[in-house]
Amino acid sequence: MTEDVPVYAAALLLDPSKRKSYIEECWPKEWHEGAFAAARSLWKEEYNYDVEIHLPEQSLAVPALSKRKKDTMLSKMRLEVRNKTMTRARGKDDFDSFISEAPITLADDTTPLQWWCSEDVRTAYPRLIRMAIDILSVPAESAEPERTFSGARRTARWDRLRLLIESIEKIECIGNWLREGHIRPSAEGGIGLPCDPEAIDGDI
Repeated sequence: MTEDVPVYAAALLLDPSKRKSYIEECWPKEWHEGAFAAARSLWKEEYNYDVEIHLPEQSLAVPALSKRKKDTMLSKMRLEVRNKTMTRARGKDDFDSFISEAPITLADDTTPLQWWCSEDVRTAYPRLIRMAIDILSVPAESAEPERTFSGARRTARWDRLRLLIESIEKIECIGNWLREGHIRPSAEGGIGLPCDPEAIDGDI
């Protein structure tokens, strides 16, 4: 399971209040290695690289030894030196380093995503933060999709099996818009439905 869904394991490992310790304490032992390997593979394949700044090439019409070009070349050289220095200074892999540290206690009003967005953390983990934000910003549960799926099954009950897919889609969209307040019934001072109910009936 963990090999097929590495994002779930990665979300736990990147939670500063859980990390590697949580999986080792709460998951079956036979799941550990697969979970760590899957999340580490995701890190290495998608996020473990330095951000490179590609400077635009100078136009051929610009003199080759212009001061602007010299400044640009100097800035590029400084950037390359700084990146190499930072890489050597970090030494240990960011992902393994983070998940191996002891979990911390977050404030009640602080989420793992908010913790990652703090300036100190962004500076300490300039590459790992990209992975953390991508994964931790995904909703913890798919409540709305599940509600919509269940609602569609109630709409297409056994005595309505002749409803076309397009009609069910329209009904579910209108129901969602009403629940979320995007549209209001004409009886409540709204403009009513965005389509003619008879048009839906005509599709069956």
